[in-house]
Amino acid sequence: MKQWKRTWMSAMAAVLVIGAITACSSGSDGGKKEEAGGTSSTDTKVSKLKLLGPQGSNKYIRFDDRDKYPVWKEVDKMFTDAGLQLDYELVPAEQYKVTVQTRMASGSALPDIVNISNLDNTTVLNLAKQGVLLDLNPLIEKYSNGNIKKMYTEEFPYAKKSTTSPDGKMYWFSDLHKKTYQGKTPAPVSLTMLLRKDWLDNLNLPVPTTAAEYLQTLKTFREKDANGDGKQNEVLVYDPSAFSGAIAQWFGLGTDITAVDVENKKVVSPWYQDGIKDYFRYLQQLVKEGVLDTSLIGATGEQKQQKMTENQVASLSDYNLESYQEPTINGGGEFLPLMPLKAVDNITPAAQLEPPFLVWQKYAITKDCKDVEAAIKFFDTVYSDKYADLLYWGIEGQMYKVDSNGAKVYINNVSEEELAKMGQATGRQLFGDTVFPRVQFANLEFELSGAPKYKADNEVNILSYKPYFVNMNDNYLAIPDDQQLEKKTKILTNLTTYSQELATKLALGQKSLDNWDQYISELKKLGLDDLIAINQQLLDRYDSIQ
Repeated sequence: MKQWKRTWMSAMAAVLVIGAITACSSGSDGGKKEEAGGTSSTDTKVSKLKLLGPQGSNKYIRFDDRDKYPVWKEVDKMFTDAGLQLDYELVPAEQYKVTVQTRMASGSALPDIVNISNLDNTTVLNLAKQGVLLDLNPLIEKYSNGNIKKMYTEEFPYAKKSTTSPDGKMYWFSDLHKKTYQGKTPAPVSLTMLLRKDWLDNLNLPVPTTAAEYLQTLKTFREKDANGDGKQNEVLVYDPSAFSGAIAQWFGLGTDITAVDVENKKVVSPWYQDGIKDYFRYLQQLVKEGVLDTSLIGATGEQKQQKMTENQVASLSDYNLESYQEPTINGGGEFLPLMPLKAVDNITPAAQLEPPFLVWQKYAITKDCKDVEAAIKFFDTVYSDKYADLLYWGIEGQMYKVDSNGAKVYINNVSEEELAKMGQATGRQLFGDTVFPRVQFANLEFELSGAPKYKADNEVNILSYKPYFVNMNDNYLAIPDDQQLEKKTKILTNLTTYSQELATKLALGQKSLDNWDQYISELKKLGLDDLIAINQQLLDRYDSIQ
């Protein structure tokens, strides 16, 4: 998905995310609890655990070669000190979905700990109802040394909201990520409209400050042949079928058919918001003036990339700190991220943000685990500050350093092939997303250190900008119960299709805004109001979870 492109590609261009692993058996320790944050006991009885997870796909940094990496030796020592002996069952990533589905459905000869990220919430909750997966809350209460609770209630309080089932139980642990600026300030990044900075500079054009000026700039690019190929082919790449393009937020609109207004704790729909008609009138202008490339609506990524490569893309919606577009342009180019532009007099333009807090992946303890205390000890080790540091940053002095402002920054900005030769992979590259959850304390300082000043300035300005909508609405909705999920699924099947087709035809001028009441009536018939109501219930439950 597009949002992950920002998280995994922009944070460190030379460091991509991978991982690989899994594990085996049972045992018993002496029941002694260690201090939170570390484990070391010479008299702890060794407990064996079987772990099942996907193999890593990185051809350079492989878990099979883990012993050559200093970061693994540090992590392995943590588990040894905790009295844990881990057995890994590694399944090729492309085969893992079928493998885990089959193994979990059989309900027999299961590992102690399993990565069930390939299973949707409905499947997981059904397995829990069948007793295949254990409720973690009482196990945490009974056996944890405090690390798990600290991470889920203090460091990542939103994680509990995202992983609490409708019956109030918790059946899986997750990857946890947060990004901060200057130590404490949550640091979202924005998805905005990018505009060719080099073309602005070459044509001596000012940066647009309103939607009207933005349109005029795109027209001028074409009229003055900004790319210098003698043709008027400089275009805006924008998909009007959804509301996830940043122009929609200039008109105060949410990012999906229903969207979470996080500040006001309210679920809204762009179809009901004040700026919706003005938004479609504006898109019609973009089409009429020839600047919005209608041939790319519904096009594949390859087709859009071809336009980029041919130096024809004047503007597009993407992350403000993107660093992966410019290198693909023949002859080079620079994209300037725009702040939200004023489009309608009585509407403050909104920003679109990727949340600074992310929760994803699922790791469960199965009914066949004979030593649940050891399994909790495994997760206590994972959910510790030391592990988090090794996983995301690696070893200080080798893989990262602390700058003069106290922020961690990576040292080895080289390719993964070079990192493998150097033996300097971080934990997330070596074993993340296998059976080892990620715990990531990221910072914005590192991203800004590698960004041009105009992009860094935009990001700093966006940190305090309001209003805003998020690009991950489901992050703020509790897990639905069976009835809510069934109803949502039924509604979305037809509602999504109709909404996308209607939005596209309105943007292209193929449907008239004069028939607005008819369109709203059809959206209501397809369940828009019911969907808003269900999602509001889920948002309310999310906000109520402590």
